[in-house]
Amino acid sequence: MELHERLADVRRRPRVYGLSTLGEVVAFLTGVDAATEWRFLEGFREFLAAESGLGANLALPVLLVRIAYLGMGNDFWVAAMREESEQAVAVLFDELEAFLEAERLRNSK
Repeated sequence: MELHERLADVRRRPRVYGLSTLGEVVAFLTGVDAATEWRFLEGFREFLAAESGLGANLALPVLLVRIAYLGMGNDFWVAAMREESEQAVAVLFDELEAFLEAERLRNSK
């Protein structure tokens, strides 16, 4: 199974891979990134920061939660409660798909 097929399968059936929280999915993708010698997610956090306007100093999980719940307060507890949400996981996969497509287009030029 190729990487894009594996990611689609992970998105479709995360529990089969033992993933149920945003933290677990981020850890899984970080493992994929490590296996590709840190090339897979290179620039992804920066892409999210630029697309969302939230700032490049935020960690990946924080960016994802903030994007998933734009307009919500910056209260730490609100963000922490939502960190485990399916909404943030869905945003992660949507944004990752957009990033990978942008990278594919950029590299095809």
